[in-house]
Amino acid sequence: MFEEFYEMYEPEEREVVALINRILGGGYHSRGGFWSFSAVTLGMMFCDTGKISAKEERLEWPVADEERNSEKGWGRFQNEQICRLRIRRMKEEWAQNLAVRPWCISEVVKAHEDCPELQAVLDEYHKPVVIQDEALGELKLDKDYDTFGGEIQWCGKDVLLSLEVNAESKPSWTRARSAAKKLLCDCETWDKSMRELAAKNLTGLANDWLSQDEENPRDPETDPITEEELARRISMTSLSVTSGDSFTAFFDCDGMFTDHAVTVYGSLKKGLKDAHIEG
Repeated sequence: MFEEFYEMYEPEEREVVALINRILGGGYHSRGGFWSFSAVTLGMMFCDTGKISAKEERLEWPVADEERNSEKGWGRFQNEQICRLRIRRMKEEWAQNLAVRPWCISEVVKAHEDCPELQAVLDEYHKPVVIQDEALGELKLDKDYDTFGGEIQWCGKDVLLSLEVNAESKPSWTRARSAAKKLLCDCETWDKSMRELAAKNLTGLANDWLSQDEENPRDPETDPITEEELARRISMTSLSVTSGDSFTAFFDCDGMFTDHAVTVYGSLKKGLKDAHIEG
């Protein structure tokens, strides 16, 4: 059943002790009629050399459709589990367009393994990383999602801040902080432009929603939402900034789109790109 899957990987097997971070999920292969699941590691020790790889590695394995919710699929590994595996590297021709060249799991040799070297990697992973920034305040690193989180004052209001970085690359931390500080330094101008773009793109849609709102007595024909009103009523709740200087701002829509949010996208170099609603 899994021939299509395994033919993507080299025949050579390596035995490793792996520290599992988490299972990412599964994807369905319609041609073969099976699922392939993926997990990422916090570290691996190669048994033949004793070499430790502390970078994130990706592990994949095939599962029959009826077993995807069993211990062979979602339940195969627990977060921070240390186990002994036999694995095979994906062939180069199949990995050319992938950010990370994965391995497939040939066998789980031992589900739980003691490994002081990987335990040390795990202990280091659990150490908190906190940055105190004069403009952005306290920023805490979430290593699972490669983001720093904090809170800033945006035009006099508390706004959640998220910096999307490479947790293993401190230069990316600096770039993301720099981009966020540039936005914050000119927040009045950016805020005004974001509201205007949202109003331009979404006022018509807001009135469409209003016309279908049976609980709201306001008539969009005689008393429509104007661009000025929409721009005034939305309020930024969070701002996400990448190390590449792009950003996404999330606005509360004051019920104009029920429980949806208004999102505005852009970058420091190219300006605002788009605004739409998200559930």
